[in-house]
Amino acid sequence: MKLNFTQIKGIRQLGTVALSTGIACLMAVSISSCNKSSSTAGSATLAVVAAAPDAPLADFYINGSLVNSVPLVYGSYISYFSAVSGTSKVGFDNTGTTTAISIDTINLASSKAYTLFFSNLVAKHDYLLVTDTVVAPPSGKASIRLVNMSPDAPNVDLVIGGKVIVSNKSYKQVSSFTAITVSDNDTLRVVQTGTSNLLGVVNAVTVQSGLVYTIWLSGFASGLDGYGLQASLMRNAAF
Repeated sequence: MKLNFTQIKGIRQLGTVALSTGIACLMAVSISSCNKSSSTAGSATLAVVAAAPDAPLADFYINGSLVNSVPLVYGSYISYFSAVSGTSKVGFDNTGTTTAISIDTINLASSKAYTLFFSNLVAKHDYLLVTDTVVAPPSGKASIRLVNMSPDAPNVDLVIGGKVIVSNKSYKQVSSFTAITVSDNDTLRVVQTGTSNLLGVVNAVTVQSGLVYTIWLSGFASGLDGYGLQASLMRNAAF
């Protein structure tokens, strides 16, 4: 089954940030409308995660084009959108200004999906570009992966319903997507590997069949500059 990113519903839900006008029509892998002359030949698909706890309200740009229509806040994300393949200049600006928070370049391969994580303190910012292998979960299941974006947290596990789903992920490590049972009201716990030491939690989650999720841990175990640990959840795709 091909991805259908237009099924990612509920802008702002679970931290999603709306796409700007003109970008929103690019959310599907294949574009058949919005602009008769538009083409996805040579395009990739990109999502963006704001995981730097001290970053101000931000706008995300790629090759000079604004992507989000509402400010990115810590713990939020931009759902998949179409981006030109090859080397692109990306950056975060203070919302509504031309004051740069950070600038970098990324390289995207045609027909691939990616997530770009922006983490650590702004002054020491880290980018992590992850290639996403997003496929439909087994029938009646969802799938989820774990990303550790806390620079000083210990290795972490993801525990759902008392079961370890993903284990032993260090800073900037990303698990593969793992099938999980759907639930109307679940708690997703990120714990120190091999222990019950709770580091981050997403409460009261309705895990839906056919959906693909990412949970990430960010912030600092030491509480550096007052920024403690936080777990956040993203809906990558629906099938």
